[in-house]
This record gives sequence, structure tokens and C-alpha cells, in this order.
Amino acid sequence: MQKTRRPQLLPYLGKFTLLHLLTYTIIGYLFLAFQGSLPECGRIALDLYEPFRSLGLMTIAGQILRGLAFALVFYPFYHTLFENPRGRLILFGAMWGVALFGSVEPQPGSIEGIIYTTISFSEHMYVLIAVAAQMSLFVWLFFKWEALSQKRSGPADPESQKSLESPVHPLLKIRGYIVRFGIVHLVSYWIIGSLFYQIAGYADALQEMEVFELWRDLENIPAVLLVFFGQVFRGPVLALLLAPFYGSYINKKRGWLLLFLLMFGLTALGSPIFMSEFILFEGTLVEDLKDLVIGIPEIVTQMLVFSLIFFWWQRKAARKN
Repeated sequence: MQKTRRPQLLPYLGKFTLLHLLTYTIIGYLFLAFQGSLPECGRIALDLYEPFRSLGLMTIAGQILRGLAFALVFYPFYHTLFENPRGRLILFGAMWGVALFGSVEPQPGSIEGIIYTTISFSEHMYVLIAVAAQMSLFVWLFFKWEALSQKRSGPADPESQKSLESPVHPLLKIRGYIVRFGIVHLVSYWIIGSLFYQIAGYADALQEMEVFELWRDLENIPAVLLVFFGQVFRGPVLALLLAPFYGSYINKKRGWLLLFLLMFGLTALGSPIFMSEFILFEGTLVEDLKDLVIGIPEIVTQMLVFSLIFFWWQRKAARKN
């Protein structure tokens, strides 16, 4: 296995963010042209959620923050990506599969969007294809750039490399890992979600906020069943996409924190619309703070509870084997 040298943080962040902004700009320009050619009835969700936005100060700032979030999430896992022959596929799976398809945002292209909203199938597919194109281009460019950087810097020093690496920790039985991941994800999602639905004023927000215009009526049995079985499916999908990172966190004392970084950093901060909406202040300070309270505390709490419980349970299973 070829050893790589972990790059210095600031140049790494600069490269990652620059390429992310560049690929977003290229694919976004093409997507917006395509979106504009659609009839209004065929782009209702695209106009509302704006997965790709025209370049402006707020759009650039949002994508810079999103690129930085991605870069910081992957930095502790640098060797996982660049010393694995499937590193490109792993990075693509994280940036497209986890950050879009597995996102906590009910938006076009996400499982949550399929569960909670009436967004059309075609709009989901448009976004999935466009983001797949962006992330494919990004991964190809980033790996090329990093390969050149590694070539210039020379081989990694074996002694310093030891302190950066985590010993290989096999997944043991993949079925057990997926089952544990899925159970903890489902239970923590349901319990934390139910608590916050009662205490955070979600019912009023569903009636008042524009972003909830396309949401299903959650007060009927079919919607409840869709939410339940949707999460039964979403948990194993996340487990498989995040499995390549397992060996980098499971044997560390604070590995739960790295797992939380992956989960929150990718499914929330890495979402195509999260950062752009987060920095978009359109109303009064009180209204903007109220908007921030809807969703973010729940996401942080659920991800934190999940990371702690799953890490403990999986470590316990690893010790037994």
C-alpha cells in the first residue's frame, strides 16, 4: 500500500474549497439553464429549494462554507481516502450518497425529501444527476491535484506516518454492523424527533414557513408508515456508505466524536442547501433566530446521541470478537 503524507491544513482547505466552488459554478450554470427551460409546473420544488443558485455574494459565501465543512470532515480521514484503491469511490459516496441522498434535509434528491414532501420524481432525479456530475468532476480534479502534490513532497516518513495512522480494524461481520447502525439510527431518530416535535413548535412552523409548502400531511397513517419504513431504509444506506471510514474511528478513545463529525458534517453541513439557507437572513433578528431553532438543535442532538450509543455498542461487539 502506497503511503501518503497528510498535507498541511491551510493549503488543503484552500484546494478543497476552490475546487468545490469551481465545480459548483460549472454544473450550477448548466443546471440553471436546464431548470429555466422546464415548464413552471415541472420545477416547483427546484424554484422553492434552489439546490443550485445563481452566483452572487451569498451563494459564493454559502458554497465556500460548504466546501470548508467537507474539507474539515475529511481531513482526519485523509489516509482512508488516499491509501485505498477505491478512495475516489469512497469520497464520491460520501459527498453524493451521504450529503445529498442521505441528507437530513427534506429536499430534492434526498431520502428525507421523498419521505416528507410531495416533490415529483423527475425533480428528485434532476438534482441527483446534477450533483452526481458535480461530485464526480470534483473528485477527479481533487485526486489529480493531490497526486501531484504528493509527488512533489516525496514519500511519507515511515516514523511520522505511524503517529498518523490507525491500525486496521475490520468490520467483523458486516451484517451485525449494519443491523446495529440501523437500530440505533431508527430509535434515536424517532425518540429525538418526537421530543423536538412537541417542544420546538414544529406544528406551527409547518403552517407558517414557506419551506414547508410541499410537505405531506403527517397526521395520517400512510405518512407515519412512510416515515418509519423510510428510516428503516435510510439507516442501512448510511451504514454502507460510511463503512470505509470505520477503521479510522472505532479504535480511538474519542472515536464517537469522529463519527459525529462524519454524520453531522455530511448529512447536515454538506447538504446542497443547508449553508446557503443558514447564512441567508431575510427577516428580523427574532424571526431569523426562530428559523434557526427549527431543525438544527434536533439534528445536533440526534446525531450526538446516535454517535455515542452506536460507538459504545459497536466497540462492545468488537471486544467480544
